[in-house]
Formats: sequence, structure tokens, C-alpha cells
Amino acid sequence: MRGQVKMFETVGVLVVFFFLLGIGSLFYFGAQRTSLAREQVVAAEQQAFQIVLKALYLPELDCSFLVTQKDNCIDKLKMEQLAKLMAQNDNAKQDYFAQFGFAKITVGQKYPVSDESELVLYSNVPSEIRTVGGVEREVESFTSRLVTQSPILLYDAIRDEYGFGVIEVSVYV
Repeated sequence: MRGQVKMFETVGVLVVFFFLLGIGSLFYFGAQRTSLAREQVVAAEQQAFQIVLKALYLPELDCSFLVTQKDNCIDKLKMEQLAKLMAQNDNAKQDYFAQFGFAKITVGQKYPVSDESELVLYSNVPSEIRTVGGVEREVESFTSRLVTQSPILLYDAIRDEYGFGVIEVSVYV
């Protein structure tokens, strides 16, 4: 009889121990999941910032005069030609995918206001094909979008004028 009581005490202590261990592990893994999600957001923000810097300092778009180069300056003529090339040539878009990934880069002129106030320089939005109502459609598929804006100078070489603009980079995660 005494042995049975000792055995029930031992089993009771083990049950309580494993119960407390289970609750502790739930809290621990919940905290880890939150920390991991926070780190993923920070990594995505860093990636978005790197894409902004890559877009700002593309040699294809820089405002260079002889040996000098202006920071945060984009040549409008070069920008228009690059945007036209990206829109017409899928191979060019694939070449820039290694640098920009799934992103959309738009350049908008704010001052002086012009008719062509916004230009899509690069656009590669992740999508998948889904069947909706018996019809296959291409639907955007991403979990979040990080948008970064940065002020820039826009140089018009024909008029030899500078304008003020904003480059907006949307990175899809």
C-alpha cells in the first residue's frame, strides 16, 4: 500500500513537471516567433533601403559632367530611355531582376510640375495564376509591401535645367 502511494506521488510530480514544462515551452516558442518576425521585418527594410541606393546610383541614370558626378541626381533623358527599354524588352527586365528583385521603382517630378509627372522605371510585382470563376487570371501575390521615398534632382539636358523629384521604391515581400 505504501509503495502505491509513493508511486502515485511520483506520477503526480511528473505530471505537474511536464505540465509546467509544456506551458514554459509555449511561452518560449511564442517569444521566439515574435522575435523572428521582428527580424524578418528589419531584414526586409534593409533590403528595401539597399534597392533604393542601387536605384539612386545606377550608372545608367547618373548626372555626370566630364569627371564630376552629382549625388541623388537622375538624368531625365537617360531615365526615359531606360524605362522604355524595360517596358519593351523582357531580357533587360530579367537582367535588372538580380539587382532589384520583386520591386516597383517610380520616379515622379514634383517641381516644376510637368505633364509627365510620374514614370515607372522598373516594375516586377510577384504574381501567380489562379482560377477565379472558371477563368484563369494572373493575381498579385505578396504578403507585404515596403515603400521608401527619397528626394532627388532631375536633370533635363535639353533645357539644361534641374527639377525636384521623388523616387519611390516599393519592395514586395
